[in-house]
Amino acid sequence: MKRTIRILYVLVAAVLVVAAIAVFQQAARIRAQREQEEARRIAEENRTEEAYLAGWSGMVEIPCIVEEGAEAESVTLPRGTLLTVRVKPVETEEGETYRLGFYEEKKLRLNDDMLVDDERFVVKESEGFVNLPTVLYEEASGAAINGYLQKRSHVNIIGFGSLLEDGSVDRYFVESDGKQGYLRSKYLSPTLEEIVDNVDEVHFGREDLYGGGNAYTLEYPDLAKGDFADNHMPKEVRCVYLNRACVQGIDAYIELANNSGINAFVLDIKESDGPSYKSPVIQRYNPGAYEYGFSEFDEYKDAVRKCKEAGIYMIGRIVTFKDDFYATDHPENVLGYRDSDQSYKLQGSYWPSAFSREVWEYNVMLAIEGVEEMGFNEIQFDYVRFPDHIFYHQDNIDFRNYENESMAQAINRFLLYARDEMHDRGKYISADVFGETSNDYVCAYGQYWPMMSNIVDVMSAMPYPDHFAKNDYGIYPATWVHPGLLFQNWGYYVNERQAETKNPANVRTWLQGYDTSKDPATVYDVTKINEQIDALYACGLNGGYMVWNAPSELWRYYAYASAFVPRIEE
Repeated sequence: MKRTIRILYVLVAAVLVVAAIAVFQQAARIRAQREQEEARRIAEENRTEEAYLAGWSGMVEIPCIVEEGAEAESVTLPRGTLLTVRVKPVETEEGETYRLGFYEEKKLRLNDDMLVDDERFVVKESEGFVNLPTVLYEEASGAAINGYLQKRSHVNIIGFGSLLEDGSVDRYFVESDGKQGYLRSKYLSPTLEEIVDNVDEVHFGREDLYGGGNAYTLEYPDLAKGDFADNHMPKEVRCVYLNRACVQGIDAYIELANNSGINAFVLDIKESDGPSYKSPVIQRYNPGAYEYGFSEFDEYKDAVRKCKEAGIYMIGRIVTFKDDFYATDHPENVLGYRDSDQSYKLQGSYWPSAFSREVWEYNVMLAIEGVEEMGFNEIQFDYVRFPDHIFYHQDNIDFRNYENESMAQAINRFLLYARDEMHDRGKYISADVFGETSNDYVCAYGQYWPMMSNIVDVMSAMPYPDHFAKNDYGIYPATWVHPGLLFQNWGYYVNERQAETKNPANVRTWLQGYDTSKDPATVYDVTKINEQIDALYACGLNGGYMVWNAPSELWRYYAYASAFVPRIEE
């Protein structure tokens, strides 16, 4: 009996031990499960992902999370910054939520609309207004034109080209009135109220050009001049002109510079009667002219390289809106007869329309090739105008004026487009203008000094003495006999025009470097060159000069050598 009872005790004890073990194991399993669930909860709360910072402007200010009682703090980051953020939102006592982000050693408080998972959507702005008449580009980079937008045009923002380091956009991809293309961001304002009217009312020099003394306004955007550390423009440019044939004898002109004070050359890229070299851009846009390139591509490039290695500042000259070869390939973009499909010839040449964006693109693409492939420091646009005396022919001409612009507006808008492309590449832009532009009106061929000076880096005026009327400014027996006196009078009015522009261009003037055959015939020797230079500098127009001699006669340049001396300190 006792034995039986002992066995029962043992069995009961065993059962109790087993039960205790089972209870302990169950408790352990529950505890482990709870620990796993807590670990999963903590892991889920701490789970992070990567997201891009989005915003309505380039830089986004983000509040930091700080210890209680500490001073408030924030960081400002460019949109597009890739951040690490907690997946699970944090809920505040007020019932608001935010996303916890991490940047370096800081914790950030981010709203959901600050974060996107695709870099293409970091730009939040969706619309805007054009603040200055401007081109639409075909692509996110490059100079090809896809359309044109007038000031105050409303645009819908579809996308953008690329982000800059500060989070700003270089170009927006936009849509406006059925047009699509890329728009430079600086020409887009978020509201109409932010658009400023920097305009001036101007008048034509000839009232009969459009009838009734028509007046209109021109824009004066606030534009900074080029200042490129790796492309120094001499403070005083002492320069001679080289036509396309000079490339094949470039060593002689370099020797001229080495033995005189010459520090710059103007070298033709394209003349109205053909290109200086076999250019791929010309082959694409004006194939009929390609084979007439005077030099081979590499031969021309080597000549420019030699000049630059000799320390010579190189200016590439492009004859812009006067071009016989282009007229043959593209008569649709050339000034033509109203009542036929034929091109209109003025002064023995055909004139690509300055209203035509296709013509703009061609010449600017050639300028880009000039600075990127050939290495020019500056591009000079010559014949950046309509034909002079065009008012005698205007009733017969189809101007291809599809944007309903004035001539001056077309010239200025072309220069603004060209300026943007040159400055993007760290190069300068200059424009040749007639001496008449020193007057206070818009010239009948579209040139207007104050507006052009506002846009370009250099105004290259052409007050050749034999281009003036015989007794202009009361000079006897003729203006070309006393070029110094002429320049003093002309320079006075140039200074007036310069004062009309907030940030005027440098003035670098063309000098007459050839003899005058008009009565009285006048030999232009070194004395006449010095008279022109001294008069310019006496007027304060001391940015330099360029000597025009169409055949680029080496003997004549040597005869002028003593005039090419520094007159101002660098």
